[in-house]
Amino acid sequence: MESLDTPHRLLLVHAHPDDETIATGATIAAAAAATGTSVTLVTCTRGERGEVLPAVLADHPGVDGDEEALADLRVQELAAAAEALGLDDHRFLGADATGPDGVPVRYRDSGMAWAPGPDGEGGGDGTSARAVPAPDAPAGALSLAPLDEAAEHLARVLREVRPQVVVTYEPGGGYGHPDHVRAHEITLRAVELAEDPAGAAPWSVARVLGHVADAEQLRAGLRQLRADGLATIDPDGELPSLAVGADDVDVVVDASAELPAKVAALRAHASQVELGPRSMAMTNGLHQPLSGVESYRLLRGEPVRAPGGEPLTDLFAGLA
Repeated sequence: MESLDTPHRLLLVHAHPDDETIATGATIAAAAAATGTSVTLVTCTRGERGEVLPAVLADHPGVDGDEEALADLRVQELAAAAEALGLDDHRFLGADATGPDGVPVRYRDSGMAWAPGPDGEGGGDGTSARAVPAPDAPAGALSLAPLDEAAEHLARVLREVRPQVVVTYEPGGGYGHPDHVRAHEITLRAVELAEDPAGAAPWSVARVLGHVADAEQLRAGLRQLRADGLATIDPDGELPSLAVGADDVDVVVDASAELPAKVAALRAHASQVELGPRSMAMTNGLHQPLSGVESYRLLRGEPVRAPGGEPLTDLFAGLA
């Protein structure tokens, strides 16, 4: 990790291995390559309850039904993805601490289920469904963790790294995954805890951003993928929570030059992600546009643009 006098310090909080690349991979690669910028990634779980693509199951049959084996595989994939993005400071949430029983802290993937969407339709393919907590979330699941306990682990990292900008999910967790929602909540609470003047070496984060997408641009991209013959969510139906109006997009990072690095990192996450020429798909087989342009909404901090003004193009714009 670079010294604390690095002019720009960025910290990202994601729930599972692969989330960092899918949502923010180009941003990470661009920041990691920039002179005078340090990047830290905190991943909350090891993704041990995620679904696995059939082709990977054929090559790694041991992960079928074995959460520990899958966790090991996804940790390896994350390390390879981080290398592809040029990221060299990665931590798991709480890994620097032990619990009351003396066992190292580890938050587990909560799992997820699909519930019918507002029209009463939809199922496992997610075409009109919404993500909800799995009914069998295990002990130690991130979504069940006491908020202040988990947030204090992250606050320690904030006090150490002292980032000006923190990036996580918008309040809906992108598409409703309970671990994404909890990561959002943990991040905002950790920022509060880190700036407590009664604590050791308090630090105030200047800007907290949530990953979003311009809804109309997303619809246009989905329509193009359907025209290419690919399965997608309904471009004209309800979009996931990350889709917002143009007025709610506060920062747009055009890191198109880093798209090859993002693609390489996505390939590293082979257990979860399939790639097309202009798209990526998860285990549900539904494609989404693949881009090096990534957008963010202000969650906390001073306004980043005037009402009606254009979004910023730099995460650190206007910050000392």
